[in-house]
Amino acid sequence: MSAAEVFLTLSVLAAATIVVASVNRWRSRATAILVASIVGVAAAFAVARPVAGERPAVPSLPRRSIVSTYVSSAACRACHPSEHASFSRTFHRTMTQVATPRAVLAPTDGAPLIEGGRAHALVRRGDAVFAELPDPDVVARAALAKIRGTDPPSEQAADTTRRVVLTTGSHRQQAYWVAGAREGELRLFPFVWLVRERRFVPRSEAFLRPADAPMTPVRWSSSCIACHAVAGEPGHDPSRDAFDTRVAELGVACEACHGPGSEHVARYRDPLARVAQRGSGRADPTIVNPGKLDAERSAAVCGQCHSYAFPRDEDTWWSTGYARSYRPGDRLEPSRVLLGPESIGDPAGHAPVIEAEAASLFWPDGSIRVGGREYNGMIDSACWLRGEGEKKIACTSCHAMHRGDPAGQIAPDREGDRACTSCHDDARAREHGHHAPGSSGSACVSCHMPRTSYALLSAVRSHRIEIPSPANTARTGKPNACNLCHLDRSVAWSEQWLSTWYGSPASGAAVAGCEPDVASGVCFALAGDAAVRVIVADALGSPESAAASAPGFPAPVLAELVGDPYAAVRFVAERSLRAVSSRDDARLNPELVKRLLAARPDRAITIAE
Repeated sequence: MSAAEVFLTLSVLAAATIVVASVNRWRSRATAILVASIVGVAAAFAVARPVAGERPAVPSLPRRSIVSTYVSSAACRACHPSEHASFSRTFHRTMTQVATPRAVLAPTDGAPLIEGGRAHALVRRGDAVFAELPDPDVVARAALAKIRGTDPPSEQAADTTRRVVLTTGSHRQQAYWVAGAREGELRLFPFVWLVRERRFVPRSEAFLRPADAPMTPVRWSSSCIACHAVAGEPGHDPSRDAFDTRVAELGVACEACHGPGSEHVARYRDPLARVAQRGSGRADPTIVNPGKLDAERSAAVCGQCHSYAFPRDEDTWWSTGYARSYRPGDRLEPSRVLLGPESIGDPAGHAPVIEAEAASLFWPDGSIRVGGREYNGMIDSACWLRGEGEKKIACTSCHAMHRGDPAGQIAPDREGDRACTSCHDDARAREHGHHAPGSSGSACVSCHMPRTSYALLSAVRSHRIEIPSPANTARTGKPNACNLCHLDRSVAWSEQWLSTWYGSPASGAAVAGCEPDVASGVCFALAGDAAVRVIVADALGSPESAAASAPGFPAPVLAELVGDPYAAVRFVAERSLRAVSSRDDARLNPELVKRLLAARPDRAITIAE
């Protein structure tokens, strides 16, 4: 099996990747294993998973891991009912599921979905869901040939029917996996279901990519298993080019964060042992509590998935994944190399990843630009680099798995500015902000964690906590926090205010290709970088921008962006245009929205009459 077949390019980074140049320029083996972002566990898998040694009833369903130290989340419920219940409410739980009719959120009525002139459909048959589609293995071979620049296969993809085995996603998007030709292989159905919008889109339009760039074929056992399962083992057999994929449990379940639970369960079957431990005041040596680890090891629990990394032992990873090289409570470095813009070349000594991929992952200033990789951003922030002891930031400084809204998992006692003021003086922070109390501009995250990352058709907050810098925008093209709200103002305008407030130098910064006095929103919308365009398309529809920008400003800019050559930019721009038209202040008449969208022949969404 060639590395080009088994490794992913960034055009298919699960739910997160930005592609800013055609992958037709692929010129070497892609060597980065791209770890999936936010994942969950199937509720029914505790009883539906195959037993070790048995071949699953559903073809290609991962088998139960032979590692005996894992017991699954079902074993936690009896003693930890409230934690199990709160975990069950998260999107982590439902992010990866066995594809039962209940788990599949999309319609399964057989309605045709057309892609590339061919029909596709999801159909329910009894207690199973099937996909009707052109042979996905032939389609995959044709896509790989296009990527490599070789002759396409002579065979035609015949229509076939494959059972849907797994689902990925439940919050914003859901994707569907069908059995592939190789043993243990799962291939993607070429449409994804948008949960909030309740509609299908081609997989090619769910990513930020050029229209002519081929979608790289992916497999669940190599693309998703590291983060969409507990102790996932790809189980690749090079001699047969087959997969005997095994997992302790699908999705991010209890043991993904707390470590293997067999010793813990065995010890505390005795009620007296439980009582003695609770009264001891000592740490429990049989299980890991991320909230009681030091910052580095606590953050590593989340960073095992929410980072961009490469396994130190590639051959072992293809056999057993990280199941034997990392446990919660460990440091990440022994098991993987964290990649950055300088180390994007393959650390294992293979040919370097193409330059366009580095540009897709990182802004020119080195900050990560894709969602789901927040660990890369956080450890590059001053709150991490200069923090010490309890003042050193970690993921649990803001987030909590078992508390708060599942959409963001912000701990209730850390909402608003409270996470920041736990270290920084509250009164000084309010004065420092120079915005009206209670306004969007007064929030710490508005200025220091702007939405400059992208994932899943949305802009995402950067976790590289930093100071707004219009000068950096001029140098790198990365939008700054000030101008993501004040989109009707120039970058130079923002720089002048920062100079007035904080004494920083003002150089008359401007976005490349724009005059200094041109509104930043216009400059960003005309940028050659699709990531900039999609971020500003999202910002133009935000409540923060509505409060800070002049009435009527977003409409003509969004009208331009709904004709963007990238489908993802068009989609986000149209969503923002609808948001602008629906606000109470009626800044844009809904009828005008219809006329603007109807004027675009390549619009992504049809306006209902």
